Amino acid sequence: MNSYTSNPEIGRVLRASTVGYAVGCRVSQLSVPAFGSLVKAQPVDTREAIYGLIYDMHIDDDPLVRRLVLAENPRPELINDQRNNRMLPIEMNVLAVGYQLNGTIRYGLPPRPPLNLDPVQLCADPSEVTLFTNNLPYLRLVLRAVENKVPVDQLLVAHIVNAYQIRGQDTNWVMGVVTELIELLRSNYDVLIPTLEALSEALPNLELEGELLGFS
Repeated sequence: MNSYTSNPEIGRVLRASTVGYAVGCRVSQLSVPAFGSLVKAQPVDTREAIYGLIYDMHIDDDPLVRRLVLAENPRPELINDQRNNRMLPIEMNVLAVGYQLNGTIRYGLPPRPPLNLDPVQLCADPSEVTLFTNNLPYLRLVLRAVENKVPVDQLLVAHIVNAYQIRGQDTNWVMGVVTELIELLRSNYDVLIPTLEALSEALPNLELEGELLGFS
């Protein structure tokens, strides 16, 4: 599978392990990715890519930001200069959920992490998102991340809604995901019920009430 030209670059790897990686980006790149987005670290060798879900985004401060915050009515040009011309430390944390090796997508932790400064792309091409999300074993990796203080229920909902839109509002896929989550979380109502409730609210046009009532 080739790297799709419609996948915008959103930053570069700051640090990484086999379970995930942190991405650094500029302010101008921040408007594209979102919590729950599917992304991939794309090393120079395009036969290999490491897929993940953004589960945290944060912007650290610096001394100039602190001074501007304390100032009364800071001038817009100063704020724009700080955002656009200075190196604001913007980071995104990504949970690894699969990888591509020799053109084949595999669901599990990658054999090796990406390297520092490897480019990271947002998976926005419908063909690639559909190909990756057609099979659902990666959901197990997301559910296991609860031990690492990842907001699993909210991450699942954000990812499902995002993929649903990219897949052209594929209702059958969403219902298949719900069925899979119910099977995986039968013994963990603390995650299952909030996830179904939040998903029902996020996608009110889908008939999820029956699934919710069956496990409430």
